Amino acid sequence: MERARRTPRLILGFGVGSFVAFVLIGLGMGAVLIRSARIEAERRGTFHAEFVATAVLGPALEGIDLTRPVAGEDLERLDAFVMSRVLANGRDVRIKIWSFDGTIVYSDERSLIGQRFPAEAVEFEEVLEHGPDSGVSDLEHAENVAERTLADKLFYTYVPQRLRPGGPVVAVSELYQDYAILQGDIDQLLVLLVGTLGIGLLLLWTVLMPLARRTSRDLRSKNERLNDLLEREQHTVAELIEANRRKDDFVAAASHELRTPLTSIMGYLSTLRQEHVVADERIRNEFIDSAEAQARRLHRLITNLLAAAQLSEGGRPILLEQVDIGQAVHELVDGLPGAPMRIRLVVEPGAGRVVTDRGRLVEILANLIDNALKYSSDDSEVEIGATLVPEGWRCWVADHGVGIDPADREAIFERFHQLDQTSTRRFGGVGLGLHLVRGMVEELRGRIEVSGAPGEGSTFAVTLPFVPLDAADGVAEAS
Repeated sequence: MERARRTPRLILGFGVGSFVAFVLIGLGMGAVLIRSARIEAERRGTFHAEFVATAVLGPALEGIDLTRPVAGEDLERLDAFVMSRVLANGRDVRIKIWSFDGTIVYSDERSLIGQRFPAEAVEFEEVLEHGPDSGVSDLEHAENVAERTLADKLFYTYVPQRLRPGGPVVAVSELYQDYAILQGDIDQLLVLLVGTLGIGLLLLWTVLMPLARRTSRDLRSKNERLNDLLEREQHTVAELIEANRRKDDFVAAASHELRTPLTSIMGYLSTLRQEHVVADERIRNEFIDSAEAQARRLHRLITNLLAAAQLSEGGRPILLEQVDIGQAVHELVDGLPGAPMRIRLVVEPGAGRVVTDRGRLVEILANLIDNALKYSSDDSEVEIGATLVPEGWRCWVADHGVGIDPADREAIFERFHQLDQTSTRRFGGVGLGLHLVRGMVEELRGRIEVSGAPGEGSTFAVTLPFVPLDAADGVAEAS
């Protein structure tokens, strides 16, 4: 029933989405068409100006000296010609003829004749080299003062003026056209193009919708059966993969990590049977200390495995008592070879005691300290600190070791996870320590945070909520 309701929504979504897409396509193409129409209309305006200058105005300039302002009979004759043959069409509204030095030698606006604008001479060089130049006039410019009353918007064109086609350039003509005429051409072209585009997109959309509905009906039943089979298959495969992965992780960890200390202990004990070793007290004590260290390592691995099983089962009670953080750290450090020389304890005033589950807190600190010592060099310092924060009591373990990439900060808390998963990995362990730490911190309703960067060391900070002192003798069920 849910899928039956979902299909019409999909069709509706497809219809609305495709319609919106076509509208956006139409708007985008419309913008392109507007630009194309404007370019085409202005190209026609430029062509018109070239035709007027060369074919119409050129013959009328025969015999007139265009190196200086036109005057006298030449001016009267030229005015009459321009008014009857050029400006009478309503499209062209102003003519200027420029000498190469920027002087207006002729204009239908006589007040402009003789005025000189040297800055225009630079533009004339471009026109003479590359041909006609056109655009929308800036009526704020000084040379366009007289054109401000002709129209709201003007289109100018500079044309190299020849007296006959193919002849030498004798001046530069500037023709102004009313842009409203060009805008009419643009609007006419747009109506045609946009109308055609809109009708085409609408027809395409109306054709697609029935096809989408038919396709949906044909595939609906097949998709429902396939989805059911796929969901069951994916669930089964995921369970098998997870079970196989956990089995491989456990077997690999047990065969490698548990066998290593046992092999060392057996080797030390076998060596201690030799008479020359027993007779040498220094060597004997060294071997006994090494065997004891390996036994502690084995004990730590077994303890973590049992703790992981208890953590997954849940239900362990929380026994609250007042814990001296300094005393707990010293007891832990004394059992780790070489650790006392590397540990620096920083406990701020008022943070030396905390009410919590002693067993869990000791396990948390033991795993964090072991982790810090293992992943940093033998001559580097490990800082253990405690302070009070608004959320409660906070302790941290900071090292100067290999550090952790920010992308791996969540993965390191997964069970059996190690950053180096190769068979020749540098650091030992079964990947349970940080998993247990987070689990026990959550049992105590706290949180754990990681900071640092690769090559700069790591800091693990545990924050536990305040517990009243009168609760130190109580027992609460883990949740």
